[in-house]
Amino acid sequence: MRKVRIALGSNDGKNVVANHMGTAKKFYIYDLFEDGSFILIGARENTSPDEEGHGLIEKLKVAMNIFKDADIVLSRMASPNFVNMRNKTKFQPVVVKVETISDSIKELSKYFEEIYNLVERRKKGERPKEMPIIGKKL
Repeated sequence: MRKVRIALGSNDGKNVVANHMGTAKKFYIYDLFEDGSFILIGARENTSPDEEGHGLIEKLKVAMNIFKDADIVLSRMASPNFVNMRNKTKFQPVVVKVETISDSIKELSKYFEEIYNLVERRKKGERPKEMPIIGKKL
């Protein structure tokens, strides 16, 4: 069965952090399967440096190393580093307009085919400009 690995930021393990993903205490890693089921792989401490302002490349590099096995990075905000990630990395950024982690992943599962195709294109070296926003029609 096909799957994608998701990284998202949370302070409590229940809600996607409302601010920029990099402000979260931990990154939670989930596998989402094409049938809509998902499992928690683990939670990893966010050891990226604090920053003044947003878009610090060093913070992005440290964060990407923490969730290096992810395909998709899910956040409630499209930060400057989300744009950098979309343009320059293997990670597919997705903005979610849903608060809880479980509802966010369920919403993402509705668009599994489209998101999976973007991930596959990235694995081939492409850098699609799409940054899906879920919680509303793609």
